[in-house]
Amino acid sequence: MKNPWVRGSSLRSSALLIAATLAAAAPGRTDDGVPTISARNYASGSVTVKVTGAFAIDATIPINKQASMSDGEMTWLQFGDSGAAEPNLLLTVSSYEVGFGVARGKAVATAGAGDCKGDLKVEPAKVSGNYSCLGITSYDPSTGQMGKVDIEMRFTAL
Repeated sequence: MKNPWVRGSSLRSSALLIAATLAAAAPGRTDDGVPTISARNYASGSVTVKVTGAFAIDATIPINKQASMSDGEMTWLQFGDSGAAEPNLLLTVSSYEVGFGVARGKAVATAGAGDCKGDLKVEPAKVSGNYSCLGITSYDPSTGQMGKVDIEMRFTAL
């Protein structure tokens, strides 16, 4: 039997080589369709987020390099400082879901990618995406009431 990796082998062998190369270059996806993010740290990036409804945010927030990481199974992308009075956003990615928490002080809204439309793109040196989340349950401590917000976000982490 011919070795498919040896030069001069059949067209089928060349197709196998191309398929193997493309598979190695493309990031994997879980059974739930969530992209696999390899272990890495993040040196730069930002999120542009707009929240309207029960509370409002319209900001571009830099990545918090110290609080953002991927360990090969779970990813945390923290933009701004969690719990701060200034706008902040945490994006989490695991093997089964993508989740968001956006806040300004104690005003907070959380959503999963299943509640939103958009995508997450994983490249060798970059994670990016955009999501639109409509009618997300939120809490506004200034009124003490639950409410609804719409969230639009676009992010990049390098």
